[in-house]
Amino acid sequence: MKYTIKDITLLLTFALFLISPPIWADSVSDFQNSWAGTALDLQRQIDNHTPMSENNILGTHNSYNSEVYRACNFSVGCRYLDPQQEYSIKDQLRMGARFIELDVHWTTKMESLFSYPKRLLLCHGLCSINDKYATEGFNEIKDWLNDTANQDEVIILYIEDHSDGRHQDLYDQITGRFGDKIFYSGGCQSIPNTLTKNDVLAAGKQVIVWKDSGCSGNSDMKNMAFTGLGNIGRVWEDSTTIGTIGEIFSGGIERITADDVRNGFAIGHNIINLDNMNTTDGRIAAAIWSWDQNEPNNLNNEDCAMQWSNGRWNDANCSNQYSFACKNTADSSWLVSASTGPFSHGTGVCQTFGEDYLFSAPTNSQDNQALKAAKEATGYDRVWINYQDMVTEGQWQHN
Repeated sequence: MKYTIKDITLLLTFALFLISPPIWADSVSDFQNSWAGTALDLQRQIDNHTPMSENNILGTHNSYNSEVYRACNFSVGCRYLDPQQEYSIKDQLRMGARFIELDVHWTTKMESLFSYPKRLLLCHGLCSINDKYATEGFNEIKDWLNDTANQDEVIILYIEDHSDGRHQDLYDQITGRFGDKIFYSGGCQSIPNTLTKNDVLAAGKQVIVWKDSGCSGNSDMKNMAFTGLGNIGRVWEDSTTIGTIGEIFSGGIERITADDVRNGFAIGHNIINLDNMNTTDGRIAAAIWSWDQNEPNNLNNEDCAMQWSNGRWNDANCSNQYSFACKNTADSSWLVSASTGPFSHGTGVCQTFGEDYLFSAPTNSQDNQALKAAKEATGYDRVWINYQDMVTEGQWQHN
């Protein structure tokens, strides 16, 4: 049997197909385009005007300690063999992490067979001479920030400081990547309890740097980095082997599950740092307390938001007749009107309860649960909240 060149080409192509690894779609891009990715993106805009100490923020723990950076080399050894993350730092940001933790150590780095200088590296516990430079982590964050789609995002960058006092080097590396995007502390202080993301964005900034180990003696670092979170609460997990061994002797630290995320935000936690953040285990979706599944969908030109009986949100026709969510600005309590009407009546109806009451929308999970309870107390199952995209579809705003 004779084979033509065309036959041989087809056979070779088929053989290459069989032995080649499968090419999967970018799971992070798929997540960003999913309902959960879109809803989480919308949710992050809801609390821009409220203090960060009241925000619900997803983050990652030891963000650099990822299996994507794991490597072994005969001459320099292995790195990140006990990883806590599955994705790169940049992909963690793409999935919705807005708190990034980098442990920066001043330690030995093999740069050539005969060169072993000390450098600022990212490492966990025992460092390897093969660990990544701190600048490599900073560069990933820089790349994400430089994407125009992220120009209205604010992140907290936590530096766990093991730099052995090399604060000028650390300062130069951070500012060399983020430059005028850094919101400076102005001195040794924690993040102010009243600071909002809008305050940061209005200053033309996006990055809040928190460095532990107290106030730096270096004037540049002192002026840039915050020394604490203030009233911003934080919980985290540790899934490393070292962490697991520690749990045996300490009485145990439960892993953060999807229910932990959901319930944690509902009782007022601010930052929840996940190990092994991924798009499939339900924990990211559990952070969504606002929009209901597959909402908003703009079915028949729905431009106004309301809260369902289950506490989740739906976009509805603005002419529908519902009661109104009125918030007391003095004590943050909710009052749900007995009267109903179209969305446009909300401001006027809430004003009838007194000057402290405003037609409003919840800005975090705990606030949303409080509105749900107030609504149930009145016997209504649906209530208008002051959130709409009447001006531009998809750009939701408070009135």
